Amino acid sequence: MDVSDDDPQLGPADVDRAALQQPGVVLHTLATEIGARVDEASAEGAPPDGWRVLKRHQSGQVLIGAPVDAEATVWRVAHVQPVSSDATVRVHPETMTLRPSRAQRRQGLALRWPTFMQGASGADGFAVDIVNTGSHRWIPNGDGFHVVGVFTEPGETAFHFGWADSAQRTAVPLDPGEYARVSVAIMPNVWERLEPGAHDLHAVFVSLGVRTETALNVHLSREVLGSHRQQQGSQLTLDDRRRAVDEEVARVRGVLAAAGAFTEVTAAIAASNTDEDAVARLGELLNLGEAAAEAIYNSTLHQLRPGNATQLHHRLDELHRHRAAI
Repeated sequence: MDVSDDDPQLGPADVDRAALQQPGVVLHTLATEIGARVDEASAEGAPPDGWRVLKRHQSGQVLIGAPVDAEATVWRVAHVQPVSSDATVRVHPETMTLRPSRAQRRQGLALRWPTFMQGASGADGFAVDIVNTGSHRWIPNGDGFHVVGVFTEPGETAFHFGWADSAQRTAVPLDPGEYARVSVAIMPNVWERLEPGAHDLHAVFVSLGVRTETALNVHLSREVLGSHRQQQGSQLTLDDRRRAVDEEVARVRGVLAAAGAFTEVTAAIAASNTDEDAVARLGELLNLGEAAAEAIYNSTLHQLRPGNATQLHHRLDELHRHRAAI
């Protein structure tokens, strides 16, 4: 889905700034214009007028909304997929408060690695400081202190990642110079993919797009990786563990397929206008699901090198043995 640092937000959703100033129309009129029907039960109690398109996503999804108050600071919204044969406007039951853009909300904030993190083994996890480097008090506006860690090969600064925030820490105001020390969340499936050795760890304050300026150089031992895998495995059901292995098998097979069609893969990426478009093109080219196509898009050139196929096949054999043992 399209994400913009400069767009205002209603709840977690980006909206076009100019659309907020439009007069709007009756809900049923707008639904007809975008080729959808209104779910009457969900629309009960919603504003009858003032509805307008707030965002059109490249996926085809449309966000519509209408203000509840005269100042247009509180809204009722609905997400609609017009390309669906059963496109329906289901108005969200809760109101959404208009928020400044991510760029505005993160002003003055920086992520810094604490001194004690230098040379950390990773055995006890990782921590980072959210620092107010500005001259005014920073006040949270619906953003929790959730920071995700992403490992890359040493020296690599570009990366793409998924994240979840179900257990995010509540944000607190920070005066100039103050900081909050928070844990860096590592997505569970990451530990299964990492190999022992040197890595760079990048931290990202996900809801605001703030990331550490410098990576933390980490050497992950086989013992540390094994410990994290064991901890994660103990928290998962057997079905979860099997599903995780199956996803990794699909990813490795996708990389193998991409390595065998390297010229076509690079051409598809070069012809793409956005990350989402590139993932879609790769999925169509290699007949892969979205997750596997995204994994290929995020792969390094080293992984896609045809000569790396032997190592990838070895990894597949390991995964199949692991899957059989679960």
